[in-house]
Amino acid sequence: MKKTTVLMIAGVLALAGAAAAYGFGSRQPAASGVATVNVTLGGVAGQQGALMGAICNKESFLKECQYFAVHPAIAGNVLRFPGVMPGSYAVMVYHDENGNGKLDKSPNGMPLEGWGFSRNARGRYGPPAFDDARIDIKPGINDVALDMVY
Repeated sequence: MKKTTVLMIAGVLALAGAAAAYGFGSRQPAASGVATVNVTLGGVAGQQGALMGAICNKESFLKECQYFAVHPAIAGNVLRFPGVMPGSYAVMVYHDENGNGKLDKSPNGMPLEGWGFSRNARGRYGPPAFDDARIDIKPGINDVALDMVY
């Protein structure tokens, strides 16, 4: 397996692990922000399991992110993140189809469940760079759309 494929999977797994560490609930900072981010996911395959998402700044990208949201896939394809402080971020998501709390992968390390990044960023041989997925969150309502990759 290529090293870059392992890095991409590690980034998505970091999201999975971080979400699991917080009990699949929504983790928001105590101080209320001035932005709400609504992430609409295109191409979600099925209504099983949960949609898990994170919003990260440059320092926490592909690591432990500041904002988390979990939403049952059957209830729609929008993740809502209230209380986000304005700034530059990237969105990472994955579809935990079987509800086991992790991103399942094949024996060669390729994801078996859907994943995606803001701006539909895709890395060439691994995860995208933060700047490729970067979005600017402004005060008020921010709508972000991304397509899932399966």
